[in-house]
Amino acid sequence: MVSSHMKLLIFLLLGFSFFILGLEAILFTWAIFDFFNQKYDHTTIPASKNKFIGIYIFLMFFPFIMIVGTAGEYFLGEFEKQNSVNQLQNRITELGFNFLFSVLVFSPIVEEFYFRKLLFNEIYLHYGAFFSVLVTAMLFSAVHFNIYAFPVLFVLGLSLGVVKIFSANVFNSILCHSFFNLFMLFQIIYKV
Repeated sequence: MVSSHMKLLIFLLLGFSFFILGLEAILFTWAIFDFFNQKYDHTTIPASKNKFIGIYIFLMFFPFIMIVGTAGEYFLGEFEKQNSVNQLQNRITELGFNFLFSVLVFSPIVEEFYFRKLLFNEIYLHYGAFFSVLVTAMLFSAVHFNIYAFPVLFVLGLSLGVVKIFSANVFNSILCHSFFNLFMLFQIIYKV
């Protein structure tokens, strides 16, 4: 059995392992097995009576996320956009089902399961809500490997952490993340 502090360290390493190709798959597989083998105490984050409170909170954050994105474009305009954004702008007609499934379903599920379920819960148990939201938002924005997108992804990560706290449900975070990706996809395609 792994101690809780050691597990927290391993979950943090999982976040940093996104920088080393291949290592993230091994650690993520271990984290999933560990998650299903443990009996987590669901009382650590009190659940709200309203199941969709997290989505309402995210919609209140959304204008702020867009303002930060616009400010980031203005101040960080000389930095290179992510390769996927550049490729998407150049090959709009080649979008396939696999790409859309990856952006709108698979990525939000995997990222939210790791950042807002596994890592968030471990940090929350040791350090509380503030640090769990802050650390997961920083890691979330860092693993996208782009200084240009860092500000908007950091604020998105903060808002998804707040959604997790108020709803105590990772499903709301997944829905909000998918909505954000859909919105950004339309922005990129139509160059708004």
